[in-house]
Amino acid sequence: MYRLLWIAATLALAQDVPVRFDVATVRPSNAAPGAGMNNLRDPVQATWTNMALKWIVMQAYRVQPDAIVGGPAWITSDKWDIVAKSEKPATRAQQSEMLKPLLAERFKLQVHKETRQLPEYELVVAKGGPKLHEATEAELAAKPAGTTVRRGFIDAHGMPLSNLAFFLRSELGRPVIDRTGLTANYDIKLEWLPDESQPNSRGVVPPADSSGPSIFSAIQEFGLKLEAIRGPVEVLVIDHAEKPSGN
Repeated sequence: MYRLLWIAATLALAQDVPVRFDVATVRPSNAAPGAGMNNLRDPVQATWTNMALKWIVMQAYRVQPDAIVGGPAWITSDKWDIVAKSEKPATRAQQSEMLKPLLAERFKLQVHKETRQLPEYELVVAKGGPKLHEATEAELAAKPAGTTVRRGFIDAHGMPLSNLAFFLRSELGRPVIDRTGLTANYDIKLEWLPDESQPNSRGVVPPADSSGPSIFSAIQEFGLKLEAIRGPVEVLVIDHAEKPSGN
């Protein structure tokens, strides 16, 4: 009896989860040049403002920008405003999933996943060994682990190097694999001049008057090194996309 009640409750819950937005408007953006943004705080309305299709696809399929290949040139240049509403509340993760049918309907988006041999970086220990401060248990008890990340800047307390590799991927536009063999948590403060040819995860290129070392030089101060390699990378291939003709 209890099992039947549990199954019925589970099915009822599943039916309450929306699988697509009930209504949506998609328009070319008239916003001033600058960073795009999304707002998924409202459980019944999600918005994407001044965003290129590539960055919207990135959120829908939860992939990094470098893992999206193919598609026409306008998917990175043309910006869009999307307002999507659902009658039933949805979590942020569900709203991202609900983007997929919306993009397929309005942008005629067709994609598939495959593995390709592509350029990537591996994070390794440089000659001379690591020069890292390991966050002790006492330090972490006094100040919880945390990370501040912005363009050309990482300030981390108690961060594993696998997390550093993840953050560097967004900056370098390639997968970064941690092959240091170091498993502790470290305090790392990195500042560097971003590569102006490489946009960040929102498609924003840094200003031309930035100054500082390259990320490759900055990382070496900690006895680490980024080495260029090629390896298997799972990518999302855009087979087809069209500009929306109307709402």
